Amino acid sequence: ALVLSAEPLRPVTKIASYEPPLRKRPRPGLVISIVIAMIMAGGALWYWLSPSAPPAGYKTAAVDRGPITATVSATGTVNPVISVQVGSQVTGKIKALYADFNSVVTKGQVIAQMDPALFQSRVNQARASLRNAQGVLVKAQTALAQRKLELDRADRLRRQEFVAQADLDLARTNFRDAAAQVEVVQAQVDQAQAALSNAELDLGYTTIYSPVNGIVVSRNVDVGQTVAASLQAPTLFVIAQDLTKMQVNANVSESDIGGVSEGKDAEFTVDA
Repeated sequence: ALVLSAEPLRPVTKIASYEPPLRKRPRPGLVISIVIAMIMAGGALWYWLSPSAPPAGYKTAAVDRGPITATVSATGTVNPVISVQVGSQVTGKIKALYADFNSVVTKGQVIAQMDPALFQSRVNQARASLRNAQGVLVKAQTALAQRKLELDRADRLRRQEFVAQADLDLARTNFRDAAAQVEVVQAQVDQAQAALSNAELDLGYTTIYSPVNGIVVSRNVDVGQTVAASLQAPTLFVIAQDLTKMQVNANVSESDIGGVSEGKDAEFTVDA
């Protein structure tokens, strides 16, 4: 049987539940690929925007045979073949210089002067000693002449038997003593004369002369400098006789000396 209800129909509302879709996590491989692609894109952009280097140039040549040059380098000094070192034989202070670098000098030319005051004083002292010795010699010679007169007088008186033989012997002895004294004083005079000559020689050494004709290539002293000639003569100047003939004094290492032989070409340069 169908039963109908008298109540009006009511609409039925159906509430449906909504669930959002789940998000998918990005894959690691995909992230790495994207980063690499971005780096490559940035590198390509920098390469195209940066100024490009000029293309390398190449020079071609045909294969051929030729000499191989091995160069040996060494450091040394350029010196004249013939040079003379001018020194000083006495110790003193440089008073004046009359030659300098590159000065052309001739043999016997004065090139330096040392202070001669001390050496002149020694000459005066030696000359005074010589005069003193000469005076003593004159006195000894006068005494010898007196002893000679006494000996002659005693000899005459003895021949006449006016004096004893002892007086004659005494006069003869006095004469011999006087003669010996003259010899001693004469030696002192010679010694004083030698001392004077030595002092004059040292005084002459205060003036430095050029021994040869040439060009001054080195000057080792200045005005006012004191040079000491105790064991060896100090070098004041170096004079080259002929600058058209020069030589290079160089030290070649042991590993390179095998490549050096007589007759090979060599070239050199100087700093100035």
